[in-house]
Amino acid sequence: MLIYIFSGLILPWLVGFILLKKVPKIMVVFIPICVAIAFIINTWGFNYYWSLKVKFNELALSAFPFNLGLYPILGCIYICTIYFKKLNIFIAIILFTVTTTLIEFWALSEGHVIYRNGWTIYLTALSYLIAYVVVLGYYKLVLYYGILNEDE
Repeated sequence: MLIYIFSGLILPWLVGFILLKKVPKIMVVFIPICVAIAFIINTWGFNYYWSLKVKFNELALSAFPFNLGLYPILGCIYICTIYFKKLNIFIAIILFTVTTTLIEFWALSEGHVIYRNGWTIYLTALSYLIAYVVVLGYYKLVLYYGILNEDE
């Protein structure tokens, strides 16, 4: 479990603290939605389709470090690349979906992630794609209501 805490929570939050200092508004606005999406997808998935090598009686408990660390931080980096770097939205979605899927593919090949009930890496990519599209929709909503300004 220590490897999950380090790789899923501590390491991402080292980047997260840098982002928090540089772009606090993005972090405050997007961390909650990214955490919510991660919890929804992982709670569903851990109950039916995947698990980690280290398991608890409550299967989704293993995902806590990732739900509170890796996925929200990646979501904020994703928004930063669109908002500040002006990366094309389509390219950003594909880039982040592929990158996150490759991270999971590595964990799958190393035996840290176990798929069951017909789950595949392609379905994993689809779940990441959906998550990034939902975050994009939230981003558009945030822009529409003027929560983020051009002077951020």
